[in-house]
Amino acid sequence: MKCFLPWRLAGVLLMALGGVVASAAAQAQVLQLKWGHVFEPASIFHQQAELAARKIGEQSEGKIKIEVVPSSKLGQEGDFALMLANDSMQIAYVGQATLADVYPPLRLGSYPFAFKDLAHMRKYLASPLLAELMKGYDEKSGNRMIASVYYGARQVTSSKPLQKPEDFRDLRLYVPDASAYQLFATALDAKPITLPFMSLYSSLKKGEVEAQENPLGTVKDKRLYEVQKYVQLTGHIYDTLGIVIGKAAWAKLTPPQQAMVEKTLVETAKWTNVGVIAGELEDEQFLRGKGMTVSPVNRQAFLERIAKRSTPEQFGARPGDYAKLQALGSGAN
Repeated sequence: MKCFLPWRLAGVLLMALGGVVASAAAQAQVLQLKWGHVFEPASIFHQQAELAARKIGEQSEGKIKIEVVPSSKLGQEGDFALMLANDSMQIAYVGQATLADVYPPLRLGSYPFAFKDLAHMRKYLASPLLAELMKGYDEKSGNRMIASVYYGARQVTSSKPLQKPEDFRDLRLYVPDASAYQLFATALDAKPITLPFMSLYSSLKKGEVEAQENPLGTVKDKRLYEVQKYVQLTGHIYDTLGIVIGKAAWAKLTPPQQAMVEKTLVETAKWTNVGVIAGELEDEQFLRGKGMTVSPVNRQAFLERIAKRSTPEQFGARPGDYAKLQALGSGAN
């Protein structure tokens, strides 16, 4: 008996060790990805990311697990390029103006007043021109821009009425730290102020910032109607977001997984586009209901100011692309 027990114990230990190794191997087969963005959990963009994560998890039979991290908890949008590169974040929602800092021809879509209206933007989203620019970004960055999602028409909110370009002179205007937004501010002789997105509400409340520009959905989600009185429907940029997967993360996916992930992200992006478009009208009525004064402006007067400051080509667009973009809008109403 004294000789038998150690061997029996050894067998039990070997079996237990084998179970641990098998469990570790199974866990190693699960690809863990983090999807970061700056939006609130209630936003449609977070909802889309969660929906896509769930679908990808199901279709991969649990082999791909995506954790969606909202509200700038992983960092600011300006940090995302580095985080994707060093694989500390694997998927991100990134604004087109920020993407264009890596691949300047993408600035075409964020040149102020480049789009006549929403119909014009929708044609661009489905165009070979945008697909070509997305491919150019992939080649330059090494990342993979899977889809372009409509973020919304950027409008200006303020503590006082702003009806003409001259009203913006010396205005403390919050704009993100990207060339397109900076151009809009400086061409109007405003004082562009850049700060962390999470600090915008408090800065407006304290009067450190007098005005800001964002889609109406962001004004609603961030409750900026509590600290701003006026909405100017400038529609100066019909903005988009890129869904970007880092180079290292994309390489970890098998070809069938890549195809499945791409299809899922593209399909859920289309769902988001429909939701954002429907939401814009609802958001305008919501803000009116909160006591904000909403009014249109003469967009042509603003466009003339922008054109005097910079052409699309000086801004980064490839020669000929702006003409192609305007041709897309020739039938827009």
